Amino acid sequence: MHFLTIYINVEHGISNNVFVVLLIAVIIGIVPESGPHLVFVTLFAAGTIPFSILLASSISQDGYGMLPMLAESKKGFAAGKIINMI
Repeated sequence: MHFLTIYINVEHGISNNVFVVLLIAVIIGIVPESGPHLVFVTLFAAGTIPFSILLASSISQDGYGMLPMLAESKKGFAAGKIINMI
C-alpha cells in the first residue's frame, strides 16, 4: 500500500469519490476472505479513508466464517450477504 501512495495520489481520488469508495468497500466485503479487508484497514490507519468506509467494510466482510455456509446452502449464503450489505 505504501508504494501505491507514493506513485498515485490516493487521498485526492478518495476524497473526491467517497461514495464510490464506500460502494467498493461493501462490494469487496462480499468476498468470503479476510485479506481484501486489510486494504481498508491499512488505508484507515494511514488516514486516507474515513471511519465510515472502514465500518461499512467491516460490517459487510465476514472473513472465512461464511465459507461453511456457502458449502451448506448457497441460498443461505446469499441471504446472509444481502443482509450484511443492507
